[in-house]
Amino acid sequence: MATKETGIQFLARLGSRPSLTGIQPIIFGEQGPQTKDVIELYGGEGTGKTELLVHLICRCILPEYWNNVPLDGHGAGVVFIDTDFKFSVIRLVTVIEKYILDKARDCSKFTAIDSDSIESFIRECLKKLHILRCTSSEQLVVTLHNLENLICNESSVSVIMIDSISTFYWIDKSNGGDSIQAQESNMKYVTEILSKLINTYNLTLLVTKAVVYKKKGQNDCFEGESGMQSLSKHFANQDLELFHAEFMCKPWQRLVSHRLVLVKDLREGNQEQLFVIGGDCAQGNQTFKVCESGIKFLS
Repeated sequence: MATKETGIQFLARLGSRPSLTGIQPIIFGEQGPQTKDVIELYGGEGTGKTELLVHLICRCILPEYWNNVPLDGHGAGVVFIDTDFKFSVIRLVTVIEKYILDKARDCSKFTAIDSDSIESFIRECLKKLHILRCTSSEQLVVTLHNLENLICNESSVSVIMIDSISTFYWIDKSNGGDSIQAQESNMKYVTEILSKLINTYNLTLLVTKAVVYKKKGQNDCFEGESGMQSLSKHFANQDLELFHAEFMCKPWQRLVSHRLVLVKDLREGNQEQLFVIGGDCAQGNQTFKVCESGIKFLS
């Protein structure tokens, strides 16, 4: 039996939330991401997936302007669900601070902003970030079940991020024995709840997904991280979707609307560690590096 919708839930569902359109045009284009988009960030270990989420959190929670400095933020709240335990608030604060200072320099406002005011401002922006941590797929199901109250009460929340959606894959596979249904039951629940949340409250969902299985491509094959590295030397103008190998349950596959694939750029001649991101919503394959101030695109 369907539960009766409360007045708060009704208002939260109909109320407008900050738009993420144009948050990073080089990846999502000028019109993306849209509400109800489910975007996968797929890649091997150390390909910049978590750093990309940090970059996007910065753009989400910062306002459009501060002290006459254009920050190009969206003033949007973020629910960040950490299952890999790689996320660092200290790293996020560093990226935000460097980003603000760079923007202030660009508009000759650098000397007008002192460190105390920046610290106070960052602390205020971080109130828009809600960090939840889960250590099992069962805990993830319970966390998502309880998430509706937070979303109802926080009208600024526009996006849910999960790093990573595939963390508990092997644990669930082992615990489920020989039954595919038992292996995938928790992930099906997770998918069902996420689908309800993003469609009811007009949210955007961004998740990371790790490389697990091998896949055969045109004249190459890869298995896990080592194969991804060997193939990435030849990606040049390739469709990076060739790097993707699906292993999640069918309901999850149907929920995903866009996929971005991240690989290490191992071509000869690179003087520093570079990464490439591409996919069905990207504006072509884009090269980037990870700096102290966050992600920098090299296009």
